[in-house]
This record gives sequence, C-alpha cells and structure tokens, in this order.
Amino acid sequence: MLKGLLGILLFVFFVIVFILMLTGGMIIRTIRKLRKTARQMAEQQEHRYRQETSRQRQQYSQRQQTQQAQSSYESQSHQSSQETIIDNRHQERENRKIFDDSDGEYVDFTEVHSS
Repeated sequence: MLKGLLGILLFVFFVIVFILMLTGGMIIRTIRKLRKTARQMAEQQEHRYRQETSRQRQQYSQRQQTQQAQSSYESQSHQSSQETIIDNRHQERENRKIFDDSDGEYVDFTEVHSS
C-alpha cells in the first residue's frame, strides 16, 4: 500500500513538472515575441523620427535660403534708394513720455443689478 501511494505521488509530481515545462515554454516564447515586437516598434518609431527630423531640416534650410535671398534683395534695394534718416532730437525729448500719468480713458457705464 505504501508503494502504491508513493507511486501515485511520483506520477502526480511528474505530471505537474511536465505541465510546468509546457506552460513555461509557452511563456518564454510569448516573452520573446513581445520583445521582438517591441524592438520592431521602437525601430519604426526611430525611423519615423529620423524622417521627420530630416524633413524639418530641409524646410529650415529652405526657409533660411529664402530669408537670406530676401535680406540680400532688401539690402540691395536699401542701398539703391540712398535714403539716410538722422534723428536730431535732444536726448530728453527723445525719451519723454507721450502721455501723462494723469491721462486716462473715460468709460461711461451703468451698473446692472441681478435679481
């Protein structure tokens, strides 16, 4: 009887070990798939980021070239107009306030009481 009980316990132990090995293998495969998928998604995101950065650099360089072309055109047009503006005002008049502190804006309003 003791041998029969020991045999049953040994059989149950091996069945449990077998089930654990099967589920452990499935868990390991699932973890590997998840890692591979995460790595692929990260690579795709990095690729999209690089494309976006490259596109932004191109736009920025085109904008700079356009601005440089405009500024060179403006400087040429300013040089050709030959206008010079000279400010002959005194320093105290130049920095003077236009409005007094007492100046303000008058607004006529009526108060509304809510009932």
